[in-house]
Amino acid sequence: MLLQQILNGIVVGASYALIALGLNLIWSITDIADFSQGGTYVFAAYAAYFMVTLVKMPFVAALLVGMVVGGVLSYLFERFLYRRWTGLSRIQLLCAIALFFLMANLAIRFWTAKPKIFPAYLKGSLKFAGVMLSYQRIVVVAVAAVLFVIVYWFIQKTKMGKAIRAASQDREAAAVVGINIHTVNSVVFVIGGILSSTAAVLISPLYSVFPAMGDLPLLKSLVVVILGGFGSVAGVLVGGFGLGLVEALGGVYISSAYQHGFAFIVLILVLLFFPKGLFGKV
Repeated sequence: MLLQQILNGIVVGASYALIALGLNLIWSITDIADFSQGGTYVFAAYAAYFMVTLVKMPFVAALLVGMVVGGVLSYLFERFLYRRWTGLSRIQLLCAIALFFLMANLAIRFWTAKPKIFPAYLKGSLKFAGVMLSYQRIVVVAVAAVLFVIVYWFIQKTKMGKAIRAASQDREAAAVVGINIHTVNSVVFVIGGILSSTAAVLISPLYSVFPAMGDLPLLKSLVVVILGGFGSVAGVLVGGFGLGLVEALGGVYISSAYQHGFAFIVLILVLLFFPKGLFGKV
């Protein structure tokens, strides 16, 4: 039972960490808590669902469609909304929250609130040590791991990655030396949209697709960002998987009725001792 819950927690934590990585990049560069990623999460899941059920696309192709939808939506929000209010952080925050609620209501309007079952793309489970882990759950963790490596390589080794790191340390100084801050903002928003969309599409076959499906993942991923500390990839990993494990184990050994509250209890406890998060750099 313990090992089974640990594995379940790792899967959930992988999805939290994916979303949180994108949120962390956006937040550390632009100072925007991008609540619209919750809506992007939902729209990407629906896009992939309809590609699979109506167009009969293979799951991998539908996943790519979902990623494109997420990246494009995030780019459009940054380019035509957030950029208009650069420097007006309160207005940007209100805009992000408004987008979140707008997209949730549009999803209800277009597709109703009835959950839709996303067809399984892999059948069967891996059995070992008395526990079972479905192949679909293994894919979630594997894809999350690959994307973390890719994003880390991109940030550390590419010219744009160096620009992102420079902007995260001092936007004004980065602009003075010739870095196009608007381009950096667009890139991190696209990355954030792709990561949250990937998490949405990978998780959908394990549960279902519905308009409010992005609410809890968004809130918990924001918790992960704060827990790990701004600008820290390691913090996102530790925070995401740690939160997934706390929820899984707490739901079994304490009560599943309080499962969603554990994230905020952990947040309060960590901030009491680590005000900047576990790995905060700023």
